[in-house]
Amino acid sequence: MNVESVHYSNDGTVTLKLSDKRELKLATEVWSGLEQPRDNPLTDSQQEILEREACYTMIQNKMLSFLAVREHSAQELRRKIKQRFFKIATCDVSALVERCLQEMQERDFQSDERFARRFTESKLSNKPYGPFKILQDLQRRGIFREQAQAVLNEFGNQGFWLKKAVDCLVLLQKNKKIQTPEALSQKLYQRGFSRETIEHALKEYQIIEAQSDAGEFDPVPEVLTTENP
Repeated sequence: MNVESVHYSNDGTVTLKLSDKRELKLATEVWSGLEQPRDNPLTDSQQEILEREACYTMIQNKMLSFLAVREHSAQELRRKIKQRFFKIATCDVSALVERCLQEMQERDFQSDERFARRFTESKLSNKPYGPFKILQDLQRRGIFREQAQAVLNEFGNQGFWLKKAVDCLVLLQKNKKIQTPEALSQKLYQRGFSRETIEHALKEYQIIEAQSDAGEFDPVPEVLTTENP
């Protein structure tokens, strides 16, 4: 098998057209490292390297495209990349994914800590979730419990989560449908609040309701942001 033509790109890659009509795109430095064997038949070793590095380039490009959309945990990237490449690749995808992840982390394109922080910010901004629900979701995405807990601790103390629980109760009762304290307690628990926080939140909400009935308070929840604990 021979390399019939070579096309260099400005992004640091080279596209090789092989005699079997395949095209392989890989890093220019890899091609240069093989001393650009265009005029001689490729050895089995050279062909293996070219195919592996072409696969790596595809994985690298796909990983970058995922990270361009939003932050991803390393586990999310592993899962998504393997789903797309396991059936079509002839090389060891797992090893190439780990190699690419290491490169992304060294270049600060991917960070589990940064992902955990952005994920928590999103959860708190969009819905009044409790810490245990967010912690569970982070662990499901491959964030170690200690790291996830450290990120949650940055956002607030017990008073912060109490306010979130009260906000959640206000939203749950926004449609004026009367719910029992037991039902409200269960819904807060499902959203990741502790029993202690739920108990205090229900008491706080009863005060809000009493003030509202007396015309002393308008129970409109504040905008949920991490900047206002």
